[in-house]
Amino acid sequence: MTKLAALSLGLAVAACASPPVTTFDLAASSAARSRGSGARAGEALTVTEPVALQSLDGNTIVVRGRGGELTMLSDAQWADRLPRLVQAQLLRAFEDAGRLGRVTRPNDGVVTVRQLNTELRQFNIDSATGEAVVEISARVVDTLSGNVLRARVFTGRVPVPGTVNGPSAAATLDAALAKVLAEVVGWA
Repeated sequence: MTKLAALSLGLAVAACASPPVTTFDLAASSAARSRGSGARAGEALTVTEPVALQSLDGNTIVVRGRGGELTMLSDAQWADRLPRLVQAQLLRAFEDAGRLGRVTRPNDGVVTVRQLNTELRQFNIDSATGEAVVEISARVVDTLSGNVLRARVFTGRVPVPGTVNGPSAAATLDAALAKVLAEVVGWA
């Protein structure tokens, strides 16, 4: 057997030994729909990408242990970097609510007077409580003056049914995010 064939066989065996990784997306915005009084044509909001510490600034699904240690699910991941997915869901939640005339990203070329800046503080499964926890700090900023108009921290918690695995973690984190998005849209 040639070295190349042996290497190919070794890689094939290693690939079979590792569990497949399932990729999950977020769809929380559909649960954040509002019964607002219609779009206010002159109002616009720019939604920036949330800032996050390194543990939340990737595509891994995080589990926080009883002692505060962080582990990542080995068989599951997000479809993109988590801050990018959350930004997309924030935009979609505002659009679905229909309460503003325009909702944009910073690079859309639209000048707005208000900007929503957020920070992902928690987006994990808490193994001590058995809950999915999403905590987002939000600030509405006047883009002309740079002044913070209002700020608030939003938290959503949803119990994880049964064993923590990729599907249960993704579904309950998505449900916790839906709670947070509904509150953010009503507040902003």
